[in-house]
Order: sequence, then C-alpha cells, then structure tokens
Amino acid sequence: MQAVILAAGKGARLRPLTHTIPKPLIDIGGKTLIRSALEALPESIDEIFIVVNHLREQIIESLGPRWNNKPITYVIQEPLTGTAGAVLLLREHLHGSFLVINSDDLYDQSDLSVLCRHSWGLLYFPTATEKHSGALVKDGRFVGLGASKNAVCGAYVLGQELFDVVPVEIYVSDYLEYGLPQTLTKLVDQVHIHAVTATYWQQVGTYAELAHVRKQL
Repeated sequence: MQAVILAAGKGARLRPLTHTIPKPLIDIGGKTLIRSALEALPESIDEIFIVVNHLREQIIESLGPRWNNKPITYVIQEPLTGTAGAVLLLREHLHGSFLVINSDDLYDQSDLSVLCRHSWGLLYFPTATEKHSGALVKDGRFVGLGASKNAVCGAYVLGQELFDVVPVEIYVSDYLEYGLPQTLTKLVDQVHIHAVTATYWQQVGTYAELAHVRKQL
C-alpha cells in the first residue's frame, strides 16, 4: 500500500521557531515529528510520498530517498491549496487504496494498521469537548462533519473515487484551501467510509501542544 504524508504547511502557530525550521523537523524528544510519522506507518506500506513546501530542502536532506528500504518521492505543493489539494497532486501516482496522514500529528502504529485494513476509512479520537467540525459516526461509519466530540485525526485510507469529485473549498486564516475531510462528506453516499477509533492521537500545532508532547516523551 502507498502512503502520503502531508508536510507542506508553514507552521504559522509555531513561529518564530518555524521561520528557520520546517515544522516536520521540530524535535519532540530525540526525534523529529516527521520521523515519528514514518515510524507509525504500518508494515504494509511499501511506497511513501511526502508533500512539501516550506523549507522543503531541509526535509529532503534530513530524510533522503528511502525510509526502511521503502522509496520516498517528494512532491512540491505550490501554491498551498490545503489537504485535499495536496492529495490531488498525486492523482497520477496513486493506485488502489492509499493511506494519508499528517506529518505534525502523533499516531499509534496499531491504529493506522487497523485503518489500513479497510479500502476506505477515517481515524477519529473521542474527546471531552464538542468540536464544531467533528466526525459524525453511525454504526461504525463516517457519515459527515458536524457538532461532535469525535475529533478528526487527519488520517485516512482513500480510494480512487476521491479524484472524481470536486474538492470542497474552505477558508483557513482567510486563505482559500481545499479541505480533505470536507471533500469526503461528498462521498459518504457512494462509498462505505469506515470510522476507526484511535487509541492515541496528539496534535502538535501550538507551543502548548509541543510542550505537552515533550513532557510526555
């Protein structure tokens, strides 16, 4: 199975740190965020694509052309068009079902392995607080986004039907992007998107989250 790691963002909430270090190369206790993402990939992954932009030369130099004897292809996302925009760049390279994860979220390999057993799937994490755009889950199936305590973890197994729908436009900090979970809502009546519960998930998007993760590790 192929895997796509999204690593193109500028890490605006971690400035000034990310002025000189790309967010995926931030140290979280002896390893970088993106190395943690690579280590979380299931054994079934045999080809890796990493979508890059901001300070991409540092990421490419750090990782090189292979990871655990698995080839890495770097794809430049320019301009930044969001998570769905990043995946659409790889339309000609991806076949069958494929895994997509964020480079700045921490996952448990066992959760991603369960996710990869499905031809379509979305990973979610139950939280104590309600999210405005949480995962709506019914009978183990992802059915949309809305008010929910299920946080979308940014990890998906997707199929070729994704490339047949027009991506959904969203605004992130006043910038127009194409959202991946939002685009998936257009497919819920066409394909069975399994909702997989994460046993562990941690975002690293702010200084508070970074401090929390470093304390844990």
